[in-house]
Amino acid sequence: MNRTVMLTRSQFPAFGRNSGELTRWRDRSSGSRDDLPSRNLATQPDELHASLSDLYAHQARWLFASPRDRIELLERCITTIAESARNWVDVACEIKHIPSDNPCRAEEVLAGPVIALRYLRLLLRKMNALDNGSPNPLPGRLAQTSDGRWQVPVLPITRDLFDPVCFVNFQAHVRLKSGLCEDGAIAATLPMDNRLPTTSLVLGAGNVTGILAADVLGKIFQDQHVVLLKLHPLTDPLRPIFEHAFSPLIEAGCLRIVSGDAAFGSRAIEHDFVDAVHITGSVAAHEAIVWGADPAARKRSGEPLLDKPVTSELGNVTPWIIVPGHYSSMQLQAQAENVAASIVNNAGFNCLATRVLVTWKHWPQREDFLSRLQVILSRLPRRVAYYPGALDRFERFTGCPFNGDESDQPTAGTRRDLPQLPWTLFRDVNPADSPLFCREESFVPVCAEMPLDAADEFSFLGQATDFVNDELWGTLCATLTVPSAFRHSERGRFEFQAAINRLRYGTVCINQWPGIAFALLTLPWGGHPSGTIFNPQSGLGWVHNTFGLQFIENTVLEGPLVVVPKPIWTPGHRQAESIAWNLFNLYHQPSLRHVGELTYAAFAALFK
Repeated sequence: MNRTVMLTRSQFPAFGRNSGELTRWRDRSSGSRDDLPSRNLATQPDELHASLSDLYAHQARWLFASPRDRIELLERCITTIAESARNWVDVACEIKHIPSDNPCRAEEVLAGPVIALRYLRLLLRKMNALDNGSPNPLPGRLAQTSDGRWQVPVLPITRDLFDPVCFVNFQAHVRLKSGLCEDGAIAATLPMDNRLPTTSLVLGAGNVTGILAADVLGKIFQDQHVVLLKLHPLTDPLRPIFEHAFSPLIEAGCLRIVSGDAAFGSRAIEHDFVDAVHITGSVAAHEAIVWGADPAARKRSGEPLLDKPVTSELGNVTPWIIVPGHYSSMQLQAQAENVAASIVNNAGFNCLATRVLVTWKHWPQREDFLSRLQVILSRLPRRVAYYPGALDRFERFTGCPFNGDESDQPTAGTRRDLPQLPWTLFRDVNPADSPLFCREESFVPVCAEMPLDAADEFSFLGQATDFVNDELWGTLCATLTVPSAFRHSERGRFEFQAAINRLRYGTVCINQWPGIAFALLTLPWGGHPSGTIFNPQSGLGWVHNTFGLQFIENTVLEGPLVVVPKPIWTPGHRQAESIAWNLFNLYHQPSLRHVGELTYAAFAALFK
C-alpha cells in the first residue's frame, strides 16, 4: 500500500464529538514523537519503545486509509496466511504436544488459519461494501419479537462463505437492548466513524491461536486502531510465523508483534504510546492490571490503577442445560457427542468448555444420556496437559492427588514431564456441597453434572435459568439442549422464550456448543453487558462484531439436534484434519469447486 493519505484541517472533526479528546490528541502529536514519553525513555526496552513509536507514527494515516487501501491489505493477508498455514498448524501442535498423525490436529487447523481466513473474508465483504458506498449487508432483515425487542440476523452468510452448505440449518441473531424504537434499531446497525488515532495493546491468549488473529484483525479493521500484539509465553514459538502471516499489516505500520514476560507486559501497559488495552485471560489478571496489587482498596476509592480504556474476555463456568423431554436415540447420542466435544476440545483449556451440566433429576432419559457421555469420554485418548498450572487445578477440583496409572503413559512424540489428565465427569453433584465447581472456572477437563429437583420439565427450565444466572460465575456463554416437542407445546414455547430473555450470557446456544459461535465470527463475542469495571464477570466489550452493531444485549445461535454429516468437531472424527483443510481451501479461494470438495469429503467420511 503506497498511497499517501494527507490530513487536512477539515478532516479533524471526524475524530470525535468531544473537542477535549481532539485537543489532547493534538497536544500528543505536536513536537517529536521521541520526546513525548520522556519519563519512560530510560526504562523502556528498546524493542518495546521502537515498536510503539513506529505504530504511533502510523496512527492517523491508518485512521484515514480508504476502503480500497484496506481491501488491498486484506487480500494480501489472505495470501500470506495461506502461505503460513501449514507451519502455523505444525508449530501449534508442537506447543500442545499433538503428534503428527493425531486427529486432534484438526483443532489447530480450525482454531488457527481457518478462523483467520474466515475473518478476513468477512472483513473483505464489509470493505467492498464500503468501497461501493453502502453499509455491510446483513444476511436478513431486522425483526421484532413479541416483547418488542429488535433482533438482527448475523448468520448464515450466503455470498462468498457458503454458510448454508458448511453450517446446514444453523442460524444466529443478535438481540438488541430493550426500549429501542425502529429508527434506533436501524441506527444500531450502521457503522460508527467517531474515532481517535489509537494504539491498542493486545495481550494475547496462550491457548487458542485463532484468538490472536481475530483480536488483531478486529482491532485493526473494525476499530481502526494500530496494534501492538504481545504474545503469551506459550505462543512465542509462533512469532516468526505470525510475522510472515501478517506481514502486510506490519509493512503498513498497523501491527507490531513482541514477546516478553509479565513484567514486559506491565511496561507495555504503562507506556505513554499505548492508548487502550485488550486482555484475554483470567479475571485475576484483569483485576491486577486494572486495579493493581490491592483491588479492594482502589475499588472503594473508585480509582483504578489503569486509566486507559480496557476490553477483555475472562472466562466462564460454562453451563449446558439439558431440557428434559423425549429424545430419539440418535438425538441423545448426538447431544452426548456435542457435550463431550465441548469438554475435550483443546484438552479442556477453553473458556467455553462445559464445566457444569444441568439436568432434571426426574428426567427419564437422564441416566441413558449420562452413560452415553461417560462412554464417549472413556474411549477418547487422553491429551497432554500443556497449559501451565493444570495439574494443580485438576487436583484441587477433583480433591485428590493425581499419580497417573498405566493408561497415563505418554503418547509417542509427547513430553514425559507433563501429565495426561483423564476426562472427568462427576455425576449427581449437589451445588451446596461443591461450591468450587460453581464459583471458579477449573480450566481443566473436569465437568460436574448437577441435577435440579423441579416439579416438571417446564418449571425445570425456569429453575435452571435462575440457577446458572445466580449460582455460576461468569456471563460469557451457555447452551440449552431443547427437544422439539417441548418447543412445539404452548407452555414450552413460553418457558423457552422466557429463558432466552432472562439468561445473562453474551452468547446463548441452542443444541450446539459455544465453540461454534466463537469460530463463526459474525456473532459478537464477549461477556454479558451487565459486567462493569468493578465486576467484569466474563469481560468487557465485544470482539468479532463483524457488522459493527451497537446496543447489543446478547447473541443467540441455533443449530439442529443432529448434524448430518457428522461435524468435524465430533470427538474421535477420523477424517477431521483432511476435512478441516478442505474448509481452509474454501475460505482461501471461495468457489463451487471447493464447496463440492468439502461436501464430498464430509459425506465420504461416513463410510470410513
